[in-house]
Amino acid sequence: MAGQAPAGWPRDLPPPGTEEFDERVCGWLLDRGPADLRLSPVRSMPLALARFVAHYVDAALDGMRSAYASARTELGEWLPPDQIAVAQTALEAEGARLVQAQREVGLVEDALRRGVGARSTAER
Repeated sequence: MAGQAPAGWPRDLPPPGTEEFDERVCGWLLDRGPADLRLSPVRSMPLALARFVAHYVDAALDGMRSAYASARTELGEWLPPDQIAVAQTALEAEGARLVQAQREVGLVEDALRRGVGARSTAER
């Protein structure tokens, strides 16, 4: 698998097993996590970072699904139906983005677990 990207691999991340992957994976993961993660000691530990980001994306997706499901009941008293529909469309789009992020982070984490690349900067 080294140097080959599996189906669904992020377009903006080089394939696992390449030097470019090792150089960019932490930054790629940090771009998908909360901003404060950039200050964390795990910011240079690819596998730990992937696990944290996976949890973060999972939680965000759960929140997005809950917001979508409850939009009519929570906002119905204050917003007209057409505005609720707009809000739900926006939530749906964000949910789709998060589903893609969830898949991509999972693929990256799998590659890291298989040892296909990216040692922590402390190991280099």
